[in-house]
Amino acid sequence: MELADRYARWREEGFVAEAATLRAPRELPEVELQTLWLAGEFGREFLSTTRAPLRIERFGRWNAGAGPHFIDAEITFGSTRVRGGVVVHASAEAWDAEAAASPEYEGTILHVFASHPAHERGQLLPASCTRLGREVPQVWLDTARFEYPPVEPTNSECTACRGLFAEMPPARAEELVEAAAQFRLCKKAARLKRLEEIFGPSEALYQGIAEALGYRNNKLPFTLLAQRFPLSLLRGERGEIEPILFAGSGFLGLTDFQPLPGDTRSYLRDVWARWWPRRTEFDRLTVPAALWNFRGVRPVNHPQRRVAALAEIVRHWPVLEALAGSGNIAGVRHFFSQLSEPYWDWHYTLKSPRSRSRMALVGENRVTDLLLNVFFPGALAAAPDFWETYRQLPAPASNRRVDLAARRLFGAGPIVRRLTRQAVTQQGLLQLYEDFCLACEGDCARCPLPLRLGKWVDSGEQFS
Repeated sequence: MELADRYARWREEGFVAEAATLRAPRELPEVELQTLWLAGEFGREFLSTTRAPLRIERFGRWNAGAGPHFIDAEITFGSTRVRGGVVVHASAEAWDAEAAASPEYEGTILHVFASHPAHERGQLLPASCTRLGREVPQVWLDTARFEYPPVEPTNSECTACRGLFAEMPPARAEELVEAAAQFRLCKKAARLKRLEEIFGPSEALYQGIAEALGYRNNKLPFTLLAQRFPLSLLRGERGEIEPILFAGSGFLGLTDFQPLPGDTRSYLRDVWARWWPRRTEFDRLTVPAALWNFRGVRPVNHPQRRVAALAEIVRHWPVLEALAGSGNIAGVRHFFSQLSEPYWDWHYTLKSPRSRSRMALVGENRVTDLLLNVFFPGALAAAPDFWETYRQLPAPASNRRVDLAARRLFGAGPIVRRLTRQAVTQQGLLQLYEDFCLACEGDCARCPLPLRLGKWVDSGEQFS
């Protein structure tokens, strides 16, 4: 799209060599590394640790049994395509401890890792070996962009770009913000397209919805849940969708139902009874409890309610999938307004008392987020004219990051109220904020945006 292309060029012209961060990298949990790998976040083409090229044709699927983390993967080594398992470790040394002597790993065709002392010293690593001495090629993953998450700036009282934005005509500033929004939309569309190439259109849409239901606090566990319990599995188990997702989330740990209120006791007994005969099939795929983050989550957005919403979405999947490709905003909103579950319409969690009033499974703000992050990006490739519809979408309730971006870039005044009123300009503010404020960790002295803005104003360059 033209605005996105122009913003991409404008953005790159302003970039400078990134200064070394003083922050210590976070430790990337192994399950997160595995989730990112399956989603194709590291790409498809690699060089092995012995410099041999390889390409991932199929990433495979999570293994519910012993052995490699993923099974049914297909990889091309030179001109030979091989099918088998893939093991993904945080440290290459885990292979020796976990897999080298185990017969369950004999079918492994690739070992992927994020760190190894010898590799970090620049040495070539040979292939790893199975118990029977068969060589398994290895691939190192560069995880730096996931290990250094952005740090929110703490000071927004005075920034160098504020005066520059104040001096330019409001229409000119809004033009830049809209261009950034279109760039953001195209980035999201490209990510969904990648998921489609790996999993197919339906699974990509399902995973996108699950991730969006997780919002910021719980994107990882919801993505993992959708990967491990894919749409194809759930659609084949229509009577067991809710038990599979709740057990897969790890939320069915309660076994003593007596202290619970009557309606909760009845609900859990029904779900547990349907899960119990199937538990051994999926126990290894349960989302680790440590991944769930309940801090700062409003009760109505509790992950247990979100899992219930995902189960109902899957139950009515054909309707939503048809709406997703139509660009019918009113239809999507109506679908979610009618989404209902007799227990979860009245409960925040499995331990909460019954609410006095009915609660929507997916509220209006979250529906707007789904439109912005899933439905519009997913439909963009098929119907680029959706951009005009997208431009008219009202903004969801403003959040802390949108407010911070607006204050840092524009301060206060009428233009800020205009920019935060529409979803498209909120998205543009967030893109500018991430591209510059977060990239420079809030240090205006390192930020190329003021210089780029000055040159842009002087040149009279247009985006539209």
